[in-house]
Amino acid sequence: MKKWCILLGIVIASAILTFCGNTVYAKGLGRDANAAKQLEFIRRNLSGLTQMKAEDSKGYYESALKDLQAITEKYAGTEESLEAKFYIGNVYSELHKYDDAIRWFDAVLSYGEINTNFKARALYFKAKALIGKGDIASAKEAVTQLRTVEPMAADSFGNELSGTMRIGAEAPAFNVADINGKTVDLEKYKGHLAILVFWATWCDPCIQEFPKIKKFYGKFKEQGVQFIGISLDDDIEDLRGFSTQEGIEWPQIFDGKRWKGAIPSLYHISILPTFVALDREGKVRYVGGDTEALTQIVTTLLSESKNLPLFR
Repeated sequence: MKKWCILLGIVIASAILTFCGNTVYAKGLGRDANAAKQLEFIRRNLSGLTQMKAEDSKGYYESALKDLQAITEKYAGTEESLEAKFYIGNVYSELHKYDDAIRWFDAVLSYGEINTNFKARALYFKAKALIGKGDIASAKEAVTQLRTVEPMAADSFGNELSGTMRIGAEAPAFNVADINGKTVDLEKYKGHLAILVFWATWCDPCIQEFPKIKKFYGKFKEQGVQFIGISLDDDIEDLRGFSTQEGIEWPQIFDGKRWKGAIPSLYHISILPTFVALDREGKVRYVGGDTEALTQIVTTLLSESKNLPLFR
C-alpha cells in the first residue's frame, strides 16, 4: 500500500515519480561525480521505503534527510545539490510535514532556469503537499503553473481541487446509519463544530496519525466539537475490531466501497487521511490531513463562536 494512499485518476508519466532518477539540467550549475553517487544511493533506499509501514520507515526517512541536507551544503552550486533539495521536499511530505516540504519545493522552483521535466515534478509534488496541508487555493495556483509545462500531470488532480470542497461552501449533506445502526444526519450537527474524519484501517498514514486524532478528540470533545468517522475500509469487521481496540467513541460510517462510497464521492476524497472541519452553520472551514493546522482552525472557530447563536 502506497504511503500517501493517493487515488490518481490517470497514470502519471514516470518522469514525475517521487524518487525516480532524474537529470536536472539546471542552467549555470556544475556536476559532481561523488555527489551523484551519494544521491543515487539515497534515491534507491528511498524508493524502497514507499512500500514500508509508516512506523517502520520513519527512522529511515529522518536519516535520509540528514544525508540529503549534507549534500546540499557540501556540494552547493551543483545539479546534485538542487536535486537533493527536491528529494528533501518529498521526504518531508512522506512525513506529513507539509510546510517544510513546500519550503524545499519552493527552493527548487526559485532557481532560475531548470529542465521542464524537473520543474513539472517539483510543481506536482508541491501541489500535493499544499492539498495535504489544506491550502486548496495555493494548490490550484501550483496546478495552474504545472499545466503550462505538463498538462497531463495537472489533469491528474481531477476532483481533488473541485469547487464542491471550496472553503466557505455549504458542506454536502448526508443522512445514513453508522456501523451500530444509529442515524447520522449531518443537518442535525448544525449548531456545533463538526469534524469529518475520512480514513481506513488499511491506510498506514491514518494509523500513524491516529494517536494525534485521539488526542485532538480528547482535547475538544468537552467543548462541544463533534466527530464523524467515514471509513473507506473493505471489511466492516476490520473497522469494528480497530474501533473496539482503540476505544473510538465517535460514530463510524461504512459502506465497503472505498473511494466510490457515497460520502467519499460526495466530498471528492482522494487522499487519506482527510479532515473536513465544519463551522456551526455547516460550512467548510478546513480540508486537509494536517492535525496541527486542524487544531489551529478549531481553536479559532471556538473563539469566534462564543458570541454567535446556535443554528440547529
